Amino acid sequence: MDVAVVTGGGTGIGRALCSILAERGMSVLAVGRRAEPLQVLATEFPGRVEPVVADVATPAGRETIASAVGTGRRLRFLVHNAGTIAPIGLLQALTPEALRDHLATNLEGPLFLSQRLLPQLSGGRILHLSSGAAHHAYAGWGPYCMGKAALHMLYQVWREELGDRGIRIGSARPGVVDTPMQALIRATPAREFPGVGRFLRLHQENQLRSPTDVAHFLAWLLLAVDDGRFEAVEWDIGACEDAWRAFAKQERTHQGR
Repeated sequence: MDVAVVTGGGTGIGRALCSILAERGMSVLAVGRRAEPLQVLATEFPGRVEPVVADVATPAGRETIASAVGTGRRLRFLVHNAGTIAPIGLLQALTPEALRDHLATNLEGPLFLSQRLLPQLSGGRILHLSSGAAHHAYAGWGPYCMGKAALHMLYQVWREELGDRGIRIGSARPGVVDTPMQALIRATPAREFPGVGRFLRLHQENQLRSPTDVAHFLAWLLLAVDDGRFEAVEWDIGACEDAWRAFAKQERTHQGR
């Protein structure tokens, strides 16, 4: 039986993607640190969504996820959606402990969870959630920029190493999305994040993308884009809007919504 693993599956983009994949009849392991939102999602999709309470930043959490996948199922999709932007603040105030905690979630989690699940991924796909911050520096976002830049290189190295194993690796930039992370950004004082004004304006002008739209974009990448294209470039949601929106429209028509 094929299964999908989506980290950060309890809220936001992860929850929306779990829902879309479950609606297609897939078995989905929704991974998150808090049990309650995962249980609510599982109740909405009985028999299709399995809640897995685990922290991808820890070896124990990654082992819990691997145990949930088991050995009798093929892992079709592994989506590294879980992430954090904390701590926000200037590098002069950054502590070693805070940086280590950040990278444990945003870099070590994806790296070592993929590594642990390679035996179940033959013929499957890994998808990283990237960011414009992987390619552009923002004052106050030092750990996030560094972590996402490293994640982008991780995607490229995996691509070189996994091709002969039939495992495809992709990376996607979802844009500015209406999630709890954005609320944290907007609440940050300008002295800690000088660029906060832009994000306040985007919110005031209703320019944030919805998690559901982003989930349709990710589902299109996972389900409709061929192997070569999937891993050839880092995908930007705005650069292929017509394609993924057409896919989403077909999905809604097929499901009678």
